[in-house]
Amino acid sequence: MKKYKLNCEILSPINIGTGIEIEPFDYIIKDNRFYKISLEDFLLGITAEEQIKFNKLLDANEINRVREFILGIWNPEKYPPEYFADVSDEVTRVYNENIGNIENQLLINPFIRTNRLPYIPGSSLKGSLRTALISQLGKEKDYSYVKDDRKIEAHILGSTNPRGFLDAKKDPFRAIKIKDGFLPPNATIISKVVNVGKDKNGKLKSLSIQMFNEVTYFLLSEKKIQFETELTIDNNLQDTHWLGKNINIELIRESCNVFYQDKLEKEKNFFSGTEVEKAISPLWETKFDKNSFLVRIGRYSGVESVTIDKYRNPRPPRGKGWGKTKNLIEGKYPLGWVKIKLGE
Repeated sequence: MKKYKLNCEILSPINIGTGIEIEPFDYIIKDNRFYKISLEDFLLGITAEEQIKFNKLLDANEINRVREFILGIWNPEKYPPEYFADVSDEVTRVYNENIGNIENQLLINPFIRTNRLPYIPGSSLKGSLRTALISQLGKEKDYSYVKDDRKIEAHILGSTNPRGFLDAKKDPFRAIKIKDGFLPPNATIISKVVNVGKDKNGKLKSLSIQMFNEVTYFLLSEKKIQFETELTIDNNLQDTHWLGKNINIELIRESCNVFYQDKLEKEKNFFSGTEVEKAISPLWETKFDKNSFLVRIGRYSGVESVTIDKYRNPRPPRGKGWGKTKNLIEGKYPLGWVKIKLGE
């Protein structure tokens, strides 16, 4: 076994969600702080008089007043939250203005947690390495003979089954393991995600509906967040020659830098000349040495960062094409960029 410590610096906000949105019956925002609560525990703790008032609101189907009722009597000392996070000024404003507006669901996409701590799943990191490496290996020869794009990955990895699809037993990434990376409790903030495109004059315009996501702090924010994890390569498994190809750390590092530096440059070009360029210019200036590389992980990474070059064949909804819009936190910051430095 070869083990490598990965020292990870979050360059831009990351959102890795749970797949479940939470609504205002399950959280409170007070003083720019988000509190995840248990409605069941809250109701068990209120007084009999408060319970009667709550039930009357429910019976009258006054859901907007139910939300206001919970906000009005909840406090963190009496009803300890499951966890908490910071909240941006914009999200706080929208919440306060709409807590009594039932037409605004005020849904939030929370960050994935275990034991109440946010973390970066090893599977997310492994997926980003996999995309970059397959893209790099796919340049070594012409795979255009593979007409079914669902089979291209298997052919590039030399891991096909009799039907031409990926044989999991031969998958080279069976030999790669990455541990989850845990973040500090105060590493996240609830922020607004804005989907932007360009008008005919090259100016950015907002295209999105309201989206609130819990994301990490990052290089350009008030807090700089780093985390550690570990990558293991099973040489014994590779030596069996059962896998389609062997993978080493240099191939991983080189593939990631080639693949993701190209995507970072394309993103730089997309925002060139716009109001976003100045806000994120330090991101483009990040330095990499022979022991470091770039990856992109999490939601809103963009189709070009999660599909392989040359054989990319995304199927966008309603045939509208892809790559023409970007998602930004608070309308300023692209998501998902991480610098990884190899440690001993």
